[in-house]
Amino acid sequence: MSEVSNAGVDVEEEGGFSRRRVVAGVAWSLPVIATAIAAPAAAASPPPISATAALVNGAAPQYSKIGGGGTKYGGTAPATISLKNTGTSSFTGTVSVTIKLTPVGTVLVGIGVESLSPATTSAAVSFTQHASTTSFSYTGTIAAGQTQNFTILYNYETVNPKPSAVTYSFVMTTSVVLTANAGGSLSLTPTASPNPTIQF
Repeated sequence: MSEVSNAGVDVEEEGGFSRRRVVAGVAWSLPVIATAIAAPAAAASPPPISATAALVNGAAPQYSKIGGGGTKYGGTAPATISLKNTGTSSFTGTVSVTIKLTPVGTVLVGIGVESLSPATTSAAVSFTQHASTTSFSYTGTIAAGQTQNFTILYNYETVNPKPSAVTYSFVMTTSVVLTANAGGSLSLTPTASPNPTIQF
């Protein structure tokens, strides 16, 4: 799932680890609607899994840079994944999310996703030629009509020397898979991609 939002960024250094807070931005979302019928269980067939997923500019998302640096950066990026149960029954199971950030053109530093709260990291961020991939898992119940939000905390790849007076752009691709405990799964894969940027 993927979209774009513009926002300002403020950075504070804390012991060599800088945190950027994205302040007021224009809220947006591009819903992706998908429905899958769960596979029959041994005793009874579970209800259909139905959901919408969107990437939105949430309240006070944060960026962080691993390795310190003390320089203020600006940037734009989506902040929150919003997952709504549009079915008539509660969803109980696991939500798996994989987020990929791919550079546009030549860059000297990558951007990754450090956390997706309240999900837990199932595969830590890894960088390959400044492209990153991170996977997350969340197990719980989303009641009918309820929305579960996941706040994204980004990080920047540590490089030396640090880029200066440049702007790098990335394409963000997010896939979401819901797997019901009773059986059956639903994949949400939006067609649009956000384009996060880092300004050094």
